Amino acid sequence: MPAIQTPKSVPELLKLIARHGKRSVLLSGIDPASERTPAGKVAIDLTGVAPLQEIEKKRDKVTIGTGVNLGRVARDAVGENGLLRQAASIIANPLVRNRVTLVEALRPDSPYFDITTPLVLLEAKVRLQSPAGRRTMPIRDFLEATAKGLKKGELPTALEFSPLHPQQKVGFFRVASVGAKGSVSAAIRMKLIRMVCLEPEIVVSSLRLIPLRAKLSEKELAGKPANEESIKKKRHPKSPLKKFWHLRRKIMPTNGA
Repeated sequence: MPAIQTPKSVPELLKLIARHGKRSVLLSGIDPASERTPAGKVAIDLTGVAPLQEIEKKRDKVTIGTGVNLGRVARDAVGENGLLRQAASIIANPLVRNRVTLVEALRPDSPYFDITTPLVLLEAKVRLQSPAGRRTMPIRDFLEATAKGLKKGELPTALEFSPLHPQQKVGFFRVASVGAKGSVSAAIRMKLIRMVCLEPEIVVSSLRLIPLRAKLSEKELAGKPANEESIKKKRHPKSPLKKFWHLRRKIMPTNGA
């Protein structure tokens, strides 16, 4: 049996995962000559599974296959005004992002799980497939289901979301968690009209599995100028709005994709 498995279809992939179980490591774009799979693990290269390699924008829907590695997300994601591209670039270095797939990043124990923060902001949906059938669910429901355990043999195969309006500006950041393991990330989208923040939406990762809306920070940002002076005028020095000030540099120059 070759060290690296190379399925050509989703049914073939599902059979391999059923056979190897938790020993499976789902990768994409790897070099067989240089790949070093950890002992006891079985590398499965998803490059040849065409439905999982899709990145497509059609009218009111963007589809990204979960076999796409984070490097391709950082380079080729569309319809998200740069939000997923920023996130993929930040959560993994170039060597890692060019092999780690979205399906691996969606695992709750993945060090790249912060990719779910912008996906929640985008209100993405997850397509799943198993030998018994297919279904689609909102990203929040999917994250809850992963905590309880997906159906037997079920695999997320694609992500879907509506394209953002070109006027919406976006930002993403990730910092090490203070006094705890892991990290904290935030994703934001808003309209900037004459440098005033309108209709902000902010999602922040939490100690729970599902990233949450930061409605207090949204309220503080709405209608405020996108400058540091307005934030310094806040009465409360620990205002959540301060946490998002450094997103300004990422939001302002980001145009619709």
